[in-house]
Amino acid sequence: MWAYALIATGFINWDYQRSAPHAMVHSLIIIIPGAILLAFTFNKGLSATLHKPASKYIWGLIGAAALAYAFLN
Repeated sequence: MWAYALIATGFINWDYQRSAPHAMVHSLIIIIPGAILLAFTFNKGLSATLHKPASKYIWGLIGAAALAYAFLN
């Protein structure tokens, strides 16, 4: 769900900032981590690493930073 939240927020951000310069780049900064996380869930080996506490913490920080960037940008 975290991956979907990042991807959706990135596309919503892109839509709202469509007339701003570099809107695509700013939105991709939010979408790409979500897409990477989503890709991890489809790979059996990488999916197992997502259950580790350190991995949850790291992805939590990455996601929180991307969402903060979306709201502050």
